[in-house]
Amino acid sequence: MRRLVFLLAAALTLAACGEEPRPASEPRVRLKLDVPSDGRSVRADRVAVRGKVTPADAAVRVAGADAEVDGGQFFAEVELEPGGNVIDVTATAPGRRAATDAVRVLRDMRVEVPRLVGDEVDAAVTALGERDLRAVEERGGSWLDRLIPGPVSVCATQPRAGTLVEPRSQVVLETARDC
Repeated sequence: MRRLVFLLAAALTLAACGEEPRPASEPRVRLKLDVPSDGRSVRADRVAVRGKVTPADAAVRVAGADAEVDGGQFFAEVELEPGGNVIDVTATAPGRRAATDAVRVLRDMRVEVPRLVGDEVDAAVTALGERDLRAVEERGGSWLDRLIPGPVSVCATQPRAGTLVEPRSQVVLETARDC
């Protein structure tokens, strides 16, 4: 009885959309996503979506746009929003039931702290600004070092080089004339 109610509801929905109900025995389009893997984290603003579809002449839409299909292989590039993204994929072919899938991708917006040890302070501040990071200088050495002219270099950073931080984070530059 439940199945009959479900089939009736599905037929009424399809009829309301102007589509003919398809028999359950009708073959389904086969869809397999290869790239990206579900739950993947990327730092880029775009991601490639690739996979296979059967029949080879099926039409594939990725994130609402037509994908390139060649010999059963499909490809599309999708622009990512910051944070979590769900990319839906639909494949259709005449005389077959559509297939759908989705993949979740996280766009990681963190910024890598550059290697600055040994750089002069002005160059280090500029390098941090180019990455949307804020520099805070903690000057070491004696009071005499501050009076004598000459270059001051970065001795260490907090957090360390290579660390991923949120944009606009503060990076402490430990500086001195002689590290």
